[in-house]
Amino acid sequence: MFPEDFIKEILDEVKAFNIDDVPNIALYMDQVTTYLNDKFAATKRHDDDKLMTKTMINNYAKSRLLPSPEKKKYTKDHIMILIMIFFFKNVLSINDVTKLLSPMIDTYFHNEEIPLEDVINNFLNFEKKYDLSQSITQEVKEVTKIFDKMNVEDKDYLQTLGLITMLSYDTFVRKMLIEKLIDFLPDVDTDNKE
Repeated sequence: MFPEDFIKEILDEVKAFNIDDVPNIALYMDQVTTYLNDKFAATKRHDDDKLMTKTMINNYAKSRLLPSPEKKKYTKDHIMILIMIFFFKNVLSINDVTKLLSPMIDTYFHNEEIPLEDVINNFLNFEKKYDLSQSITQEVKEVTKIFDKMNVEDKDYLQTLGLITMLSYDTFVRKMLIEKLIDFLPDVDTDNKE
């Protein structure tokens, strides 16, 4: 079965994001894609996976999910939004991501009184307090116990299947809850956004 260090290492790679790592200077598209792909390389399942491409970023801007670049350059606010899109798009439809992020972008993008960075830092600080690795490690131990007493040759497979089943069910329930919460948000009219 999986050692605790294996799970902790995977979760730590994803949690390693810090808002202070985002460059404070405006970047051109190639610099943005290089930065984001390097930053989240550990989240790739396969070496040739594309995490964030120029086409994706252009589509986000065309659909008005991402504000247009300024003189072909992307600011720290743009990059923070792209990072949020990156995480959400792996769980939610792009329509849900738009509905979720548009009000925040409308209010806090390039807002000097309450910067977008402050808003996102609040999310990150809360996430850091919640130790996901501890709860998943506990679940791995519980799944291992379930199959310990079974006298079968494929115990490792059954333990892995049990863990995947538990994580999938957990993900399903959380995704369903997220979608229901998004449904409570007011609809976003992307056609009328400037």
